Amino acid sequence: MDLNEQQLLRTIVREEMKSALKEIGLHDDDAGDDVRDLRSLITDWRGMKKTIWNTIARAGTVFVLGLLMLGAWSKFGSGGPE
Repeated sequence: MDLNEQQLLRTIVREEMKSALKEIGLHDDDAGDDVRDLRSLITDWRGMKKTIWNTIARAGTVFVLGLLMLGAWSKFGSGGPE
């Protein structure tokens, strides 16, 4: 590939990239901020998913422990005289 072909290819790729960015709305001067905001949202979403799953696991653990305590209480009585 000679120098002219490389320049033509670069020009075509550059124009197609500009076209693609314009299609998705990232062609203006605020595009960098938009991308940073999107990355921040994705990071926050991942953190939120982790927190949700941790909360569900803890709630499940408390529920199972509660069932075990209820079973122990019913087996051994309420602790009062019978």
